[in-house]
Amino acid sequence: MTQPTFRVDVSKEQFVFSAAHFITFAGDICERIHGHNYGVRVSVEGPLDENRYVVDFIALRDAVLLQTQALDHHVILPRHHHEIKVSQDETETTVRFRERRWVFPNEDAVILPVINTTAEEIARVIAERVREQTREQFGDALTFIEVAVDENCGQWGVCRLPWHVG
Repeated sequence: MTQPTFRVDVSKEQFVFSAAHFITFAGDICERIHGHNYGVRVSVEGPLDENRYVVDFIALRDAVLLQTQALDHHVILPRHHHEIKVSQDETETTVRFRERRWVFPNEDAVILPVINTTAEEIARVIAERVREQTREQFGDALTFIEVAVDENCGQWGVCRLPWHVG
């Protein structure tokens, strides 16, 4: 007999963050800086524990909220893009793409470990951070975490990661 699998999904009204970004596409086109009201949905999969649930909804909710709040009302920038160069000094974050240049106060910029600030890459970063933040509490029984980032009312970038790293 096949054993059932279980998943917890959290998608809350509070899982929204407003942020500015820009990406490159079609090889070398860099779009204008613009903003989105992003939405986030998170799922974790694993067996039922002694309480008969996969994980505590509230603990998962709180971990996701921490990540969305950290991105809210910031400009999101890529750390690893080959043409978008980001640097910081004591007060300012400077971004360059060829002849274009933007300068932001450090507290307004969030530099993510991504190549491009797409919804898919943002989903990966949130998934990695939620997994790391909750690993001790949730243990090793989970199999996957999946994060979906809605960039534009129905345009989702999704990243599914194994719970176990390496």
